Amino acid sequence: MTTPGPVRPGFHTIVVRTLLGLLGVAMVVLWVYAFFIAPSGNPDRLEDRSWPELAQQRCLEARAVIDTVPLAADATSPANRADDLDRATDAIVDMVADLALLPDGIDDDRELIGMWLEDWAVYISDRRTHADRLRLEGDVRPLLTALPSGTGSVLKRMNGFARVNDMEACLDPADV
Repeated sequence: MTTPGPVRPGFHTIVVRTLLGLLGVAMVVLWVYAFFIAPSGNPDRLEDRSWPELAQQRCLEARAVIDTVPLAADATSPANRADDLDRATDAIVDMVADLALLPDGIDDDRELIGMWLEDWAVYISDRRTHADRLRLEGDVRPLLTALPSGTGSVLKRMNGFARVNDMEACLDPADV
């Protein structure tokens, strides 16, 4: 009787072992990249920290103007509320125009700031539409533009950018 020699793995076993080995290597590479190579922090945080400081100052000035406008609860009619809303929106329009003129740093920062200011433009349009609806339809709720993904509003994204960059005065005035 002959003793059998070592059993050689079949083709399928070799393929499975190779794929599992490659998967293991890929997972190690992924985690090494995630912990040691990938940039950390929030991708919306501006690298040049002087811009948020200047923006915060300009937003504080706009807030001071908006704070002089009567509260919505004090309005005597929807039309009166619309007039007050327009005055506050005018202050926001001036603020956004001034923010667009602030010197900005690196290209990535300019791109982020540009997108943020575009969100402000949409928000301003929403405010104007709401004021018009108050005049035409009476006491109505504001309609805010949703993100294309449907997962939130432009307002939420706009405020998120302000928070990430420590510009609390640049949050929406929450007066609509």
